[in-house]
Amino acid sequence: MKQGLIFLGLALGGLALNVNAQQCDLTITGTVPEGISLDKLVVSTYNKELPVTSRDYSLCASKQDLEVVGRHSPNNTIYLMDKSGAIPRGIYTAEVFVQSKAITLGPASSLTKQACNLRCGYYANQRVLHSDKLQQLASQYQQLAASDRKAIGSFVSQHKAEIAQLYYGDIKPKPMAPVDTSDLWVDPYSGAGLYFDSPNTILNSTFSDTVGTEAREARKQDKAVAEVMKQHMASLQGLMKGFNSWQERVEAVDRVSGELKASQDPAAIKVAQLLEDAIKTAEETLNNYLSNDNKTPVASLTQADKTFDLLLADWTVAAYTHSKDKQAFSALFSEQFKQQLPIKDRELDKALSRLIDLPQHLGKMSLNDGYQHIQIEFNHALQASNKRYEFKDDLHSVSFVYEKGAWRLDSVSQLPISHYNQG
Repeated sequence: MKQGLIFLGLALGGLALNVNAQQCDLTITGTVPEGISLDKLVVSTYNKELPVTSRDYSLCASKQDLEVVGRHSPNNTIYLMDKSGAIPRGIYTAEVFVQSKAITLGPASSLTKQACNLRCGYYANQRVLHSDKLQQLASQYQQLAASDRKAIGSFVSQHKAEIAQLYYGDIKPKPMAPVDTSDLWVDPYSGAGLYFDSPNTILNSTFSDTVGTEAREARKQDKAVAEVMKQHMASLQGLMKGFNSWQERVEAVDRVSGELKASQDPAAIKVAQLLEDAIKTAEETLNNYLSNDNKTPVASLTQADKTFDLLLADWTVAAYTHSKDKQAFSALFSEQFKQQLPIKDRELDKALSRLIDLPQHLGKMSLNDGYQHIQIEFNHALQASNKRYEFKDDLHSVSFVYEKGAWRLDSVSQLPISHYNQG
């Protein structure tokens, strides 16, 4: 008897383990319409076919089954598919997003996919899906025989304009101001860090340029200074070579400056002061680059009272169109963000790259369409603020701060593209 109980306990324990081991990143539910046989009926995902064995079904799909990439619009679609005939036949369909946790496959999801027509991210998709007009059309669609493809095609054709308008609803997005982007292109996967000036580059190039300019003028004005420079040519040339760090250059300048001042020669002291001033100029130049004092490169971003959706549209377009102007580009970021420069975190670089590319991505290569699609996608996503916005979901996070007279990006992160490979 005891052995039987032990066996039963092990069996039940094994069953529990199997259930727990089943990864359920997306729950797919639905009702199979009358006239459709359950024989060879499946829900087809990107990587798997899940058998449907009852009229009312509930299935689990994993990230690996779905393989939805970490982007703002979906990489795939799921289908309720009848495979009993010679040619597989789709019954219902739905778009899948990173943020999707549960989907009901049916008339509503099918019509939403048509209304979105690849324009929707998760939030626009949900708004369309739950709109009164979509639900009314779905109710009519459901009255049609699922096997009558001609009647369904006729219904969709008859309501084509209504279905297309569902994407916009009552939202009237602001159009983008005309801008020439013919010579612009932003890599959507990485490289955003290159749009900033490197702090080391600013420091070292400013030092070299300042020393070069000031030294030429000093030699012209004072022959004694020219003679000192000639005598100390090897040391001075050594200061112009590459260093492993800015601190090493500063220490090298301090040594040479100390040697020059020790001679108590007025001309040598002038050269030492020239070197020290060049160090200060370089550091002031970097501090000015990292500061946002009096920097408002885009007029639209100076308006404190701005909804999140319009801010996101304005900021991403501004970043895209100023990506080749490093001074203007840097002013789009908060001083806190710029303390991270140079960007060494590859995931941060990729997240920023994809954020800047958002209008192009959602607009299918049309910046103006993308500008409007962002407003539609994130309409009423956050309560209005004139100080700070923080948005976060399963796909990405982004925050903006109103700092020194303009909205600036404060932080950004995004899920890896192939997040389903992470287990």
